[in-house]
Amino acid sequence: MEGIATTLTTWIAGVTRLTAPPRGTFTQLARGSTAGNRHDTAQQRRVLEATLALLAQDAPVELVRLREEVAG
Repeated sequence: MEGIATTLTTWIAGVTRLTAPPRGTFTQLARGSTAGNRHDTAQQRRVLEATLALLAQDAPVELVRLREEVAG
């Protein structure tokens, strides 16, 4: 398939799977914190880098679960 490679990150994997994105990551972080907890730049960078790394793979790629934790 030709075109622009895309990827996404989400916190609600069940609904996202129904849309069948070509590539994506998901976390179990809170709504509004999909890319990481507030003020946690290290976590936000991990999520972003893992999501962007999927662009190197041919689609479709199964959604990847990132094991990031909610700040507590």
